[in-house]
Amino acid sequence: MTIDQRQTSAPRLLRDHPLAGSLPFVRGWLRNPVGVGLPFPSSPWTARRLARAALDAAIAGAGPVLELGAGTGAVTEALIDQGCPLERIVAVERDAELCRSLETRFPGLQVVQGDALELGRLAGVMPSSLGVVLSGLPMRAIAADAAARCYSTAFQLMPSGGSIIQYTYGLRPPVDPQTAALKLEATFVAREWRNFPPMGIWRYSRAG
Repeated sequence: MTIDQRQTSAPRLLRDHPLAGSLPFVRGWLRNPVGVGLPFPSSPWTARRLARAALDAAIAGAGPVLELGAGTGAVTEALIDQGCPLERIVAVERDAELCRSLETRFPGLQVVQGDALELGRLAGVMPSSLGVVLSGLPMRAIAADAAARCYSTAFQLMPSGGSIIQYTYGLRPPVDPQTAALKLEATFVAREWRNFPPMGIWRYSRAG
């Protein structure tokens, strides 16, 4: 299916889908289908599971949660609901409209507009140390070298023992942990069957 075909069918899909209530997210998908992935925000069940996985993996006192590809803030809200203070969350989002939506929805949230795949270019506007990274980027649709570069930079921003929580629609880890530049361990955390489509959650850490 081409991008044009997906754009044409999007309104019908959105009308039929119970989670499709966010126009900013939909418009973001229409502007950049590959970068966003699917035109639906994460389900509440998935958002809660992701938030729990990130908070369980966070290094105490190391820094905030960095959320890559925050979208409309479904996972951001789940982080807050599970006890993460707003000031301990940094949301990175490429789409300008979604950034404005996040700032309106969560007054005081640190929102960084930029390409989450190019974390090195955003270092000047982010904390120098992070407790955990939570990635909503569609890594299966991203070139392997770009994904590896993003992960490498993310681990440089965390102390030893840092983790990346990544969710994906596939059955395998979306970023190859054996990539020469990374040498990671990928641990399967959970699968949320109530998401559409079902969502797998993975935890990446440095090998050894």
